[in-house]
Amino acid sequence: MAVEEGMIGISLTNSAPLVVPTHGAEMLLGTNPISLGAPTRRNPAFLLDMATSVVPRGKIEVYDRNCHQMPVGWAVDENGYDCQNPGQVLKNLIERVGGGILPLGGRGEEFSGYKGYGLSLMVDILCGVLSGAGYGPNVDDVHGNPEAGKTVFPNVGHFFAVIDIARFMPVEGFAARLDDYIDRLKGSRKAFDQETVFIHGEKEWARTLIHREVGIPIGENVLGTLRRIATEAGVEPPVVQPAREQCEFAPSKQGEADA
Repeated sequence: MAVEEGMIGISLTNSAPLVVPTHGAEMLLGTNPISLGAPTRRNPAFLLDMATSVVPRGKIEVYDRNCHQMPVGWAVDENGYDCQNPGQVLKNLIERVGGGILPLGGRGEEFSGYKGYGLSLMVDILCGVLSGAGYGPNVDDVHGNPEAGKTVFPNVGHFFAVIDIARFMPVEGFAARLDDYIDRLKGSRKAFDQETVFIHGEKEWARTLIHREVGIPIGENVLGTLRRIATEAGVEPPVVQPAREQCEFAPSKQGEADA
């Protein structure tokens, strides 16, 4: 919305605890995403939308649905050891028994996991501590003791900011400068096995154009969920062709290649 008005938009939100802090084995932080959009003139707008964890929960769910083994470095088990079984990690997330997704950078300090940890804390401070909403495990405290028959909803907080570019320079001038920066990135020398340097939001924009023409692929599990929701809501279920059949995930030893 900010980009459409020729401004820079910043949006943060915290979430239920899914991520372990650096050197930890207990989920205390959310995936706490950060989003920033900036307008351009010729190129697709710059749209950064990222979790502060190595991966969002949804990606682990996709691996579980597709019966794929996760790469080492995405998550740890209840003892803090690397875990490649998405089903096990999801079960631990649901039951809050320990382990969880790793902060951006991965486990420990070798690849600067503390930076993702710090970004996640920054989001929680602005979204939860500052707003009066929940923060850390308080966002969705499943171990609390609500009154009988009372539904407890996650106490999520948000942070929004807009920068009026016109207060700094003409919007057209900003857009031209950003276009020039993007052009330089796109035109820079590529790694030997790569054809393109992508800009944040570029892949998603290209995929949007394709899906508008040919539709959106939906897995069997997702289709089943949509049909169940439609039935509960009393509306016609979606009529689509499943992308693949359901299957079971077989745990494998650490170090094996992805299934």
